[in-house]
Amino acid sequence: MLTSLLTLSFSVLSLGSSAQASGTYSAAEIMFAQQMIPHHQQAIQLSKWEVARGSNAAVRKLAARIISEQSPEIAQMKTWIPSDMMMGMEMSMPGMVKNTELAIIKKASGKNLDSLFLNAMIKHHQGAIVMATPLIKSKN
Repeated sequence: MLTSLLTLSFSVLSLGSSAQASGTYSAAEIMFAQQMIPHHQQAIQLSKWEVARGSNAAVRKLAARIISEQSPEIAQMKTWIPSDMMMGMEMSMPGMVKNTELAIIKKASGKNLDSLFLNAMIKHHQGAIVMATPLIKSKN
């Protein structure tokens, strides 16, 4: 379930093979990639902290999976849009962990980090659903 929505989103984007062949994407597709790249980058950062300092093996395994699956997805999305169309992390997106929360998570370790990480990932991926829904609806 963790990446199934994003995999579906990538499938939706990829199935527009005529768009992919011509290099043209809809505004919804471009916006999705522009937002999802920093969204994934934050998930990877949180996951790296969990892998390094978490105490629960299953949670660390989940974090490692997020890193291994979302890193290539970032590289793929970066090929979809020109670099001059990329937006920065300053943009507000659903599910992004706020800087004040990031500072707390960054300092945490052990069971406390496990809990903070899981709660952040639930909100983070709920935000990804919000971001992907318009794109999926535009393809149906």
